[in-house]
Amino acid sequence: MHRLICFGQWAIILIILSFGLHAQTAEIQEARLQEALKAMNRMEHEKAVALFQEVALNQPYHPLGSFGALANRWIVNQGKYGYRAGNRELLEDVDAVIIDFRRRLVANPDDAELKYYIGLCNGLRARVLLAEKDWIGVLVSGYRIIRNFKSVLRDNSKDPDIVIAFGVFNYYVGLSSGFMKIASWIMHLSGSKEEGLQQIEFAALKGNYCRYEARSILAYLNLYFESDYPAAKRWLDMLIAEFPENPYYNFLYAEYNVRTGNPDIDIYLRLIRQRLDSLDPFFRQEYVQRLRLLEGSQALLQHDLDKAEGKLLSFLEHFDSEMDYDLASAYLRLGQLYDLRHERQKAREYYQKTVNLDNRSAAVLEAKKYLDTPYLQ
Repeated sequence: MHRLICFGQWAIILIILSFGLHAQTAEIQEARLQEALKAMNRMEHEKAVALFQEVALNQPYHPLGSFGALANRWIVNQGKYGYRAGNRELLEDVDAVIIDFRRRLVANPDDAELKYYIGLCNGLRARVLLAEKDWIGVLVSGYRIIRNFKSVLRDNSKDPDIVIAFGVFNYYVGLSSGFMKIASWIMHLSGSKEEGLQQIEFAALKGNYCRYEARSILAYLNLYFESDYPAAKRWLDMLIAEFPENPYYNFLYAEYNVRTGNPDIDIYLRLIRQRLDSLDPFFRQEYVQRLRLLEGSQALLQHDLDKAEGKLLSFLEHFDSEMDYDLASAYLRLGQLYDLRHERQKAREYYQKTVNLDNRSAAVLEAKKYLDTPYLQ
């Protein structure tokens, strides 16, 4: 569970065979799906793959089994082989799942669930293309997502597990450049951040399969883009209460403390360190990096500027991630550090690096302010 879902972070290939299926009661199926979703949020992705596959290979058929296995295998591959290799494999594997869904749709043309999960598969593809900055590919995938979702929404307008997809899309378009706003106009969608947040909150409170992902998305958006820290804490409190050892949620909670000026993050640092040995190699390195960022940020708040500088520069030296939002935080905090040392020219260099990322995060807006007015702790 690392980033925006529906953009957010999963994957795997599962070609469903048309024979050898076994009966499974609806109650057992639902229990397996809920268990798989919880395994995902404990970052037990191999277990989640097995549970989703069990559902996919049993009757009655539920497309979340195939999609959940696809998503979690993506995360497993990223952890073992790195983001680029995992993404390449996803782009190959997602087509097999879409073909299987379409084959099933021929036999059941009114099956709204199948249409919805075809849309979600295109959402996974768009998530990878977004990281690669393939804007045309994102637009094409986005069109396919909305085309599938709109036909489903007509008869399921109150279903939070469907509404979340429109919420994420609306928020992203509302946040994005003119290019995506034009795409929104073409697709006849509002592209409103406010509407998007409302739709995601509805899913976070009322959703069945999407509630954890919706809460994670809201925590992230409010922390990194909206600077609405009480809202971020609301959703993080829910996630930490149910998944106290998840390193991602602990990282976000530590970031919440840092952004609100509280250096008391040792409990979160300890919990992240405790999970390092259980993580696959690339994710282990990712969290070592996040520890550097947090330790440097904590030292900055404690006015230990030498330690802060060493940790933050080490974070930059080893930075290798798909997304650049934490990079923006590191640049911004180094700028603040040099302002505190009265090294104004150096501070402005790092603020400019932040601004140049142009990723629409709150850090970019802060950096623009400090280009003109020095930071005072």
